[in-house]
Amino acid sequence: MKDLLGILYGAVFGIANVIPGVSGGTMLVTFGCYDKVCGALALDFKEIKKNIKFLIFFAIGAVLGIVGFSNVISLLFSKFPTPTYMFFIGLILGSIPLIVRNATVKENFRPICFVPFLIALALVVGLAVLEGGSGEQAPVNVTENGSSYTVVFTNNSGQDMESWSLELEEGENVSLISRNVDFIHKGGKLETVLSWFGAVPDDTPDTIIPKEETELKNGESVTFTVKADSAPAFSSEYSVKISFGFIAIILLASVAAAVAMIIPGVSGSFIMVLLGTYATVISAVKDFNFAVLIPVAIGVVIGLVFGAKLIRFLLKKYRLMVFSAILGLCFGSLYAILPEGFGLNIETGIGFIALIFGAGISLLVGKFTPSEE
Repeated sequence: MKDLLGILYGAVFGIANVIPGVSGGTMLVTFGCYDKVCGALALDFKEIKKNIKFLIFFAIGAVLGIVGFSNVISLLFSKFPTPTYMFFIGLILGSIPLIVRNATVKENFRPICFVPFLIALALVVGLAVLEGGSGEQAPVNVTENGSSYTVVFTNNSGQDMESWSLELEEGENVSLISRNVDFIHKGGKLETVLSWFGAVPDDTPDTIIPKEETELKNGESVTFTVKADSAPAFSSEYSVKISFGFIAIILLASVAAAVAMIIPGVSGSFIMVLLGTYATVISAVKDFNFAVLIPVAIGVVIGLVFGAKLIRFLLKKYRLMVFSAILGLCFGSLYAILPEGFGLNIETGIGFIALIFGAGISLLVGKFTPSEE
């Protein structure tokens, strides 16, 4: 059972780290294995030897979470955002008693603890506000134009795109009728399945990609027009041209994201969003683009080791203050991942069920997790 739990903890940690706004560090705290993982990342060989079996299964779970389940979780966030986010909120709320127990192993909270708590709370809320005010790097805007719809895809990534594609997510009887660049379009599973029911004609542009060697310069847009019975929705995927300067940016962004990855309440993937490298890295993972993955891996290793050593040093010297800050980060993350669709509606009602389920899991895990000294 402990081995299976190790895989589960690792999978949740891996999944959380590929979703902007969700903190992998918070998940470590939630499941009571923060010190174990930080000890391993800090290359504390005494701790590694002590927890080697757990760490092996945790690493297996983390790889499975990133590679195997990230697409499923991304789909849940796309199709059922409110219940999915509220499930993570439940995980965080249910972890609070365990965090308090770990913090007060040797001493109780004092009034001075409010200082790191409030600073950490303000940090996460500030990052969340910054995220909400940041523009998309590759927005797809759809506007109605009489009996048709105009779709504009813009490159705001800061780099030239060497490849890109648009995938149709919603829309009935959609057909491509004009464009200002040369496209080819290919059908996919979505088009085939819907065509069986007569909902979509065979020429539906399920996925639209440019012809070979068609680039999109930074700041440029492509525009095309579709006919549809309802407003279509497109999602974009892209990769930017790789230069020495951009490799350096990816490396530094990966170091910063990795440090953030193990800080509870702070999303490592959101740091990549802020620095403009998230979409490129996700695309590289899907395409096994080692020109990007190698500097990312180097940056992540450097960031994890450095960040873990720093956090462990602080935990040894200022344990109560650090856990006070962790509590602030966790409470701040409740605001950071509060879904936009939250309100008096059916989806929020389902979300509360997911929240209770998530909180129950955390409370159950915390009940059987010993305090870490």
